[in-house]
Amino acid sequence: MASSIVEKYEQILAADPRSRIFVELAKALVDRGEHARAVEVCRRGLEHHPSSILGRVIWGRALLEGGDPKGAADQFEIAIALEPSSPYAYNLVGEALLKKGLHRDALPVLARAAELQPGDARVRGWLDEARRRVKGEPQAGALAPAPHAPSPGEATDPGEEQTEPYRPIGQMGPATPPRGAAAALARAGAVDAGAADAPPPAPAASAGGAAPGPAPAGNGAARPPPLPPGATPPPRRKEARGSLLHMIPGETKETAAHAARRPSRAGIPAAHPEADPAEAERIAQQYERELRARLAPTAEPPPSFVDKHRRLLVAGAVALAVGIAGAVYWFVDQRNADLIAQSAAARGRAGLARDTLGSLREANRLLSEARRRRKADAEVVSLSAQVAAVLATEHGDEDARATAKALASDPRAGDGGIAARWLLAGTAGERRTAEAEVLAARPSAAPLLQALAGRILVKRGEAEGGRGRLEIAARATPPLLRALSDLGDLSLATHDADAALAVYGAALTAQPTHARSAVGAAEARLALGRDLEAARRDLAAVDADPASAPPRELRPRFEIAYARVLAAAGDPAAGAARLQKAAESLGESATLAAALAELQLSARAWEKAEAAAARAVRLEPREVSHRVLLARARIGRERYAEALSATDGQDGRAIRIQRAIARFRLGQYAAARDELEKTAKDGKMPAEAAVWYGLVDVATGKVDRALPLLERLAEAQSPPPLAHVALGRALEAAGKPEAAEEAYRTAMGREPASPEGPLALGELLLSRSRPQDAVPALERAARLDPTDLAARRALGEARLLAGKPAAARADLDFVLLRAPRDATALRLLSAAWLAEGQAAEALRAADRALAAAPNHAAVQVAAAKAALAAGDAARARRHAERALKLGASGGLADDARKVLAEAGSAGTGKRR
Repeated sequence: MASSIVEKYEQILAADPRSRIFVELAKALVDRGEHARAVEVCRRGLEHHPSSILGRVIWGRALLEGGDPKGAADQFEIAIALEPSSPYAYNLVGEALLKKGLHRDALPVLARAAELQPGDARVRGWLDEARRRVKGEPQAGALAPAPHAPSPGEATDPGEEQTEPYRPIGQMGPATPPRGAAAALARAGAVDAGAADAPPPAPAASAGGAAPGPAPAGNGAARPPPLPPGATPPPRRKEARGSLLHMIPGETKETAAHAARRPSRAGIPAAHPEADPAEAERIAQQYERELRARLAPTAEPPPSFVDKHRRLLVAGAVALAVGIAGAVYWFVDQRNADLIAQSAAARGRAGLARDTLGSLREANRLLSEARRRRKADAEVVSLSAQVAAVLATEHGDEDARATAKALASDPRAGDGGIAARWLLAGTAGERRTAEAEVLAARPSAAPLLQALAGRILVKRGEAEGGRGRLEIAARATPPLLRALSDLGDLSLATHDADAALAVYGAALTAQPTHARSAVGAAEARLALGRDLEAARRDLAAVDADPASAPPRELRPRFEIAYARVLAAAGDPAAGAARLQKAAESLGESATLAAALAELQLSARAWEKAEAAAARAVRLEPREVSHRVLLARARIGRERYAEALSATDGQDGRAIRIQRAIARFRLGQYAAARDELEKTAKDGKMPAEAAVWYGLVDVATGKVDRALPLLERLAEAQSPPPLAHVALGRALEAAGKPEAAEEAYRTAMGREPASPEGPLALGELLLSRSRPQDAVPALERAARLDPTDLAARRALGEARLLAGKPAAARADLDFVLLRAPRDATALRLLSAAWLAEGQAAEALRAADRALAAAPNHAAVQVAAAKAALAAGDAARARRHAERALKLGASGGLADDARKVLAEAGSAGTGKRR
């Protein structure tokens, strides 16, 4: 036993000296060889639990291992005396004696255990093993105290055979126990037939009344002399009370039959006197005379009383026999009913503690049968009420509901009735009354009652009080697994995922398919970002076992956790499909819809996310978090005005941040700043809001103020999302492209699933005329968010500048399928056609761009280039001049002047 387990038991016992955990601690100490400490733990624990059979047996084991067999025998006898009609103590004591090698002492205990439970093959095996081992051992016991020999004047009980004391193992000489001890052992079933060394009984007296002299016994002891006629036989010595044999009934049928078959071991045949012929003739003649006298005619005597009332006597005898048989049957039936009730109660407690659908159903079946046989058994009625109420309310079992309702008002149900009334409460008034009863329960009440009280207190905000009640239920024997999972939920709620995972793991060790614990462990692992494959295995095991189906109230949480695990493991489509199927089977649920929206947002499936979020808002319009999801989905679809309308009239930090992002995308920087400032409390702004506040400063030219803020956010131990991307934007605006590139690459490493970092890096490299380097970053951005048109547009431009116009056209066509009037994409498409020598296609693309953005200088330059390539110099000049008038500058102005020059030359050449 690991020392950490012993220390844990000691801590629990120190916190609650009345805890039954003392038996586990004592057992662990015995296994470690610390017998004295185990004895002391048992002594203290039994002060609070004097009826603990297991505590007595472990005390006896510790004394036995520590060299005190007499003390061990005392404890074993007390254990048996606590419930002499139950096989439980006999099993424990017999097993302990067998493990110590005291087979002869174990025999009577195991014989009684086998009699009480004739169908138990394990006990029968122990008994057979003990008998086999005893055959070759000296007939002595290590535990049974030797009865004292009577003094000459001491009174003895008549009719009992006198015995002599026998010595413990290790003190036995060559002599075997005398006849009295062997007979006592035989009566208790402790000596195997044929193994007893008692001498045969004395031969019958001869016809003359003289008894033969004493014959030598098999062990050399002299047989006691015969008694004179009319003398009282010497009394037998009673077996000493306090021994294990005294606790066990007398000779069983098995041992009596065995003893009857035992052969004589004296080896001296009885004497047969030789027949006298004269005497034989005399006897024959006498017999003939008597026979003739009987045959002589005589008057028929009057009928006797028996002859006159033969039928009546026969009927009476039959009635008496039937009555005796009925009494025996009733006695056996009652004893069987007691055993069934005890077994059903034990298995009912175990099924309730295991807390699975299968274990609860089996417990309900066993308890129903036991209740039919033992209607007055309070423990069975109480457990039946608890199990039936849980089945009814958590798994929708209507038959169990009827049972629970009937037992909830049964005064014999006790704690079970209180628990059932709370679980079945249908109105607010019934629930309040039941809550008061549950909270008034003592710490020694039923474990389920403690778990329910813990939940009530936690829901009221009294977390510590609730934790105490839950810990009582978790330390019960057996521990209530639902209490363990509730303790894990408490730790998870306080963001202590490691502690929560440890508690959930303990419950899953006891029952690997415990649904509550599997869900909690998955949520803890998601929070920690590790062991997701283990979480998937746990949830799959529960999902595959119909007997472990989650309770109805837990099903949405189970499905959400499973879907999130699948998504986090790299299969968001499978997670979304699972949630969609769950929503269809469980009915419309705002919780499931919101979870599906969140999953689609993480996969950047904006349209599906918007649909799921809108459904959640429809089902729960007052829930602010659903509106936040809807705003995020619409921002992802670049529908910023609709995102603002979804959050109108709502308040809260999350709402304000989404409104600020929408206004930032719309270019409403002052309004965005105002929204972000409203998120501050006590002068402190949330980290995510601070990032966007910095971006607003960058967009409005306040780079000097934005840089220190964004640098602090990026250097935090856990930087908020987009912190490094925002820092890169600020560094770009400050004219530090190398530092900005480094910030973007850091963002890609810290947030590998976010496309913002690679997109910003690709755009920076494009602006620095490094299209070849920009292509990998932009490809990654497009892969992470296939719906991001900006990433695809930038990728098309990078491929065009890198000399891959065909690949560029594919990216630009993707953009134009979703945004046919995207002027930038049309301008780039025109350039791609020109690069491939397709002037007519380039001109058509330029015309579409002009229709979408006629006042865009870059579009005018693209049209000028396409017209010049198509041979229309006059049109080329018009577009180039228009571009210069619109304010084309830099490289764009140079391109316009170049077109003008080439168009002028073309026109002059044509005139010539």
